[in-house]
This record gives sequence, structure tokens and C-alpha cells, in this order.
Amino acid sequence: MHAPLSLGEGLSPWQELRRGWKPLVACSVGIGLGLSPIPPFTAGIFATALNAQFGWPRGEILAAIILVTIGLVLLGSSVGRLVDRVGARRVAIGSTICLGLCLMALGAVGPNILSFYAVWAVMAVFALGTLPVTYAKVVTGWFDRARGLALGLALASTGVTGALYPFYIHFLMDRFGWRIAYVGVGLLPLLIALPILLLWLRERAAPGEAATAKAAVATDGLTVRVALRRYRFWASALAAMALGAGTGGLMPNLMPMLTENGLSGGDAARALALLAVSVTIGRLLSGFMLDRIWAPLVAVLLVVPAAIGVLVLTLPGLGLTSAMIAVGIIGLVAGAEFDLIAYITGRYFGQRHFSELYGIQYAVFGLGSGTAPALYGTIRDMTGSYLPALFLSVGLLLGAVLLLLTLGRYPAGAAVSE
Repeated sequence: MHAPLSLGEGLSPWQELRRGWKPLVACSVGIGLGLSPIPPFTAGIFATALNAQFGWPRGEILAAIILVTIGLVLLGSSVGRLVDRVGARRVAIGSTICLGLCLMALGAVGPNILSFYAVWAVMAVFALGTLPVTYAKVVTGWFDRARGLALGLALASTGVTGALYPFYIHFLMDRFGWRIAYVGVGLLPLLIALPILLLWLRERAAPGEAATAKAAVATDGLTVRVALRRYRFWASALAAMALGAGTGGLMPNLMPMLTENGLSGGDAARALALLAVSVTIGRLLSGFMLDRIWAPLVAVLLVVPAAIGVLVLTLPGLGLTSAMIAVGIIGLVAGAEFDLIAYITGRYFGQRHFSELYGIQYAVFGLGSGTAPALYGTIRDMTGSYLPALFLSVGLLLGAVLLLLTLGRYPAGAAVSE
């Protein structure tokens, strides 16, 4: 197994990118064809077909996504620990194979919805290694001065695949049906991601420097035990949860929010068309900024405008232009969250147990983003309006910023031990 070295070589950001572009491409493809973009960008399309085929209620079909959230919350730190112990390459390759096989298995489910849930449950356990938790360890090991940009480039692939998945699935469904469409989606990680991971996914270690690498891993960063005792860890975790809930609750509810505020279905769809694009831009923009600006200040510059954008959605008689601007700004934050969490974890807690610590942070984030959509829907059902949910988002976003501002300067050195 290759171990990442401390990056103290004085390379420029461009030199880092030239040296590490192959593992960066592998990480980007692995994330883009991994589990992260599949539930939000494909579940709704397949739900329509499954409802027509078996008569299952859409709510019961989409409830399968909750299994991924449960798996992430329960096993996120364990996946990170596994990455730290056996290496990102083994975890990513094994999970990618499992993901592809599980997606193909969904095309064979029968009329009993429990078979559908069973496949999702297996996927929620064995495909977690395709999430950014695994690949962030590789990226942060290869990049230092260009770390933010590299994380942004790796994570931006989810916006690209998210924009392409609907066209690909509809193409397969129209010609072959939903079962073959599931098989077609499952083949993507097996035929595209897997070969690239086998060729290019490597954690960084220079030849003949095993002893140096071992020493670096032993000293670069906090132990899990020490990190869990630090205020900074829990402040950043709560901020991650607030960001996840504040944006995650909005995304699946944006269409009804816009139409209930006076937009036609066509205009609301036009506004939402910006979402995948702005998410991708947000990841690249935040990555570029993180390499140059203190991370909590980056949060201020991106999250505060998004909170204002959410407030715009509360205005009665919302016009198309205003809606598109608001949705676009909100999408920037939805794209920046993963970058911020990974970058903050690396800068404040080091590389020693990066994956396990990031796994905990990511799980807390997933708890917020995974439960918020149902919470926002419940608020709408109880009050008859999305206004309370929109104001809740504003509070969550601004609360996250305030928490991040309390983190203070980056530690002078990552080599911290008990």
C-alpha cells in the first residue's frame, strides 16, 4: 500500500497538478460514477417507472434512499478507518465493483418492494467506499498548495454526471425499459471507473521513501482520540450538519417551493436547470478560493449570499429572473460544502487519521442533508406553506458560518500528538 507523504517540497500549485493529475482524474471519475450522485439524480426517474410497473407509492420507493443515509451515519467513520488502514485504492476498487453489481441487481427486483429495499441496503453498506471520504484522502495526500482546487476538480464530477444521468437513463428506458436502464447505470462504474481506478488511483509515496512515508504518517496530525476532544472538531461537525440540512432540505423541495410562489411549472424547471451547473461551479470556485483564503472566510463569502438567496425565495410573486439568481447562488453553496468539510478536516486535524475523521464529519453532514428533505416536507404539510422551512434554512446557513468563524487560525503544524 502506498502511503501519502507530507508535502513540504516547495512545489508550485501548477507543479503539483502536473505531478498528480492521474490520481486526480481517477478520483474525479470514481466520485462522479460513485454512490454520491446516484440517489439525488436518478431515484426520481426510476420511481416513476417502478410506480407504473408495480404500483408502489413514490414515497415508499424514494424511502430507499434513507438507507444510504443510515449506512453513512452508522458506518462513515468505519469506512474512513478502513481507508486509513488498508488504503484508498483497495476500498475504492472493491466498493466500485459492489456498486455496479448492486445497480444491475436493481433491474432484477420483483413485485415485492422488500427486494428493492434489500438491494439498496446492501448498496448502502458495501458501496460507501465510493463516496468522497475515500478519495479525499488521495487528493489531500497529493496536493498541498493546490489542495482546494484539486478537491474542487475531483468533486465537480458529480455535477457533470448529475446533469448527464437523466438523459442517459431516459434514452435507455425509451428503448429497452427500466430494467435495462438499471443495468446500463450499473455498467458505468464497472466499465469506465474501474479501469481508470486500476490504472491511476495511487496514494502518494516516492520510490525508496517508505521509511520517510511511515514517519510522516505517524506524526502528521491528530489522533482520532485527541481530535474528538477538541472544540474545533465538533464545531466544524455541527457546521457541516447545519450546511447539509440548510441546503439538503431545499434541493428536493425547490420545484414545489417555486410553483407555490407563483412560477409556472415551465419557469420553475428553467430555474432549476441552473442547479447542476451552479453546483459544479461552486465546487471549482470554492476550491480556487480555499487555496488563497482562510476557509471560514470562504464560507462567509459563499454562504451569506446563499442565505440572502433563500430570503429572496420568500418574497411573494417571485419572478423568473429573481428565482434563477436565487437558485444559482444557493447551488454554489451546495457545491462548496464537500470542499469545505474536506479542506477544514485536513488543515485543522492533519493527515494521520484524515479518512476516519473526515468520515465522521461526512456522516454528520449526511445526517443533516439526509433528514432535512423529509423535515421540510413535514413543515409544509403542517403549516401549509414553505415559508417556515425557508427561514429555517437561513438560520442554519448563518449558524454554520458563525461556528466556522470560531475555529481560529490553521494550526502552525499538523504534527500533534498526545
